[in-house]
Amino acid sequence: MKRWILTLATAALAVLSIQWQTGAAWQSPDGSSSHRFEELADGVFFATGTGSMTTMSNNLVIINDDHVMVVDSSVTPAAARGLVEGIKTLTDKPIKYVFNTHYHFDHAHGNQIFGDDVEIIGHDFVRTMLSSDVLEQRTNRNFTANLPDQVEALRARVASASGDERERLETQLRITAAHAEAVQETVPTPPNVTYSDTFTLVKGGREVQLHFPGRGHTGGDSLVFLPEERIVFTGDFFVGSPDSHSLPYMGDGFVEEWPASLDKLKALQFDTIVPGHGNPFTDRSQIDHL
Repeated sequence: MKRWILTLATAALAVLSIQWQTGAAWQSPDGSSSHRFEELADGVFFATGTGSMTTMSNNLVIINDDHVMVVDSSVTPAAARGLVEGIKTLTDKPIKYVFNTHYHFDHAHGNQIFGDDVEIIGHDFVRTMLSSDVLEQRTNRNFTANLPDQVEALRARVASASGDERERLETQLRITAAHAEAVQETVPTPPNVTYSDTFTLVKGGREVQLHFPGRGHTGGDSLVFLPEERIVFTGDFFVGSPDSHSLPYMGDGFVEEWPASLDKLKALQFDTIVPGHGNPFTDRSQIDHL
């Protein structure tokens, strides 16, 4: 049985590899765009999924004089390719830098699509975790192990549905089945540049700072701060919205240390918060609520 499963997995990886080489693996199940983009400042775009494929987390796309920077690499290599294809509608400049806000699967499992000419930058802890057997880590398994069961449950519901409900469930099934397949391709890929406290990069006419505020959502969160634009991308260290007191996932969190770490976020001179999930907002009081 194990040999049969391994053979199937190997075949699936081969198919995905061929799809990528022919330029098809990035597409959503229905062939539509996987991401939409909103310009927050000159050359700075908030990217989020359109719902046509599983992307799960937000990204920040920073277009500079001669290159592009991307914050977080999405939930699967296929979703990352979708993001890259979307970026091509904004610019033909090459992606040269990718910043990982933390190691969780929905933010860092697209790292593997980037070649050696791309600097993937993250906290030391991110490299440690993505260099380990992170696919067996509890959080990853909690969100991925039941995907086959979800697909089968959706198939059963499709079989018994009709009309508009059947069409809606068929769309959901296509997206979920494609995601379950895409997850199998994942090879955790750690950052090739790391830092421990703060990191400043001034390239292509733009300054970008990475700050480790202290342990919070994980043991190695990064705040990606654009000081001139007064924008901070917080990953899952801080999520929220003007009309809801949202809580981040706390399964790997350091709850007793998190408040002091949030004070480090408050010390940054920003106007706009771009969270790893949800929409950008300006209400700093949400930090106090958390």
